[in-house]
Amino acid sequence: MTPKLVYTALCYFFAGTLLWSQKTGKIEYEQLGISMEVPTGWVAQEGDGFLLIGSQTVPGFITLTTHNYDIEQLRSEAISGMQFDQGSSLFLSEDLQNIAPKAINGIFSGTMEYQSVKAYIIGVENPYEGVGVTIIAATQPQLFSSVHKEVADQIYASLDFKKVNRENEFNQWKEFLSNVKLTYMDSYYSSSYTSGGVSGGYSSERVIDICERGFFRYNSSSNVSASGSGISGYDSGGNAGDGNWTIGIGSDGSTNLILNFNNGEQYRYALEYREEKLYLNGDRFFRTNSGEYAPNCF
Repeated sequence: MTPKLVYTALCYFFAGTLLWSQKTGKIEYEQLGISMEVPTGWVAQEGDGFLLIGSQTVPGFITLTTHNYDIEQLRSEAISGMQFDQGSSLFLSEDLQNIAPKAINGIFSGTMEYQSVKAYIIGVENPYEGVGVTIIAATQPQLFSSVHKEVADQIYASLDFKKVNRENEFNQWKEFLSNVKLTYMDSYYSSSYTSGGVSGGYSSERVIDICERGFFRYNSSSNVSASGSGISGYDSGGNAGDGNWTIGIGSDGSTNLILNFNNGEQYRYALEYREEKLYLNGDRFFRTNSGEYAPNCF
């Protein structure tokens, strides 16, 4: 249920740094095909990847984040619990409930930055294979009440999903990426300027062969080395497997290259093309398709 975003939202809450805007009523995210209603008496503020909703009279807050999970993945994460950094984690304290074929809810307890917290969480899968929504109503345990559940349920009832038609855009990306080799390279080396000092560096390379028949080949290698007086070391990375690829919507509405590995793993890369350069998750990748730099699609 997007732990990183939840953690960020809770940090805002405990730091007391929310400056509430007057965003009320219906809120629509057309690119995601999602809309919802801010309950009467509550106001909302958009954060980086989440929506925070608060009240002047009810302690705590409600946050909405998006995700790319199906209902079984949501269920698995809820059962295993959510682990954060800095003394922060949330675990089920009551039985998980099915409230619809594609929605679950539950009561969670735990700590956030070493402070006790109680939360009511609703996880919803998008019925149109787009991004889903997680709703979290949270506060300190002694301040938690039925009001938090009621307001979260009200927001859930107001959720409206629409199928987003980005077929033309996705087809353009599929054509652009079919039968190409994508290569990312990074390296660094530092030499010692003193006798007996330490020098070292690293190199990293990722290669993705994207094939028009729907499969890909992925190779990632990294080397870290160090040498100097009394120091000698070498560590090498390994390779990942193959699978199938597609183009889809990221949890933030961006266009994603999605790699589904045969072992069940999934990698997602937000795609950008600017100034005639291709970026995946902000990293520059070289796109080639001929000669020794052609993809291995056999």
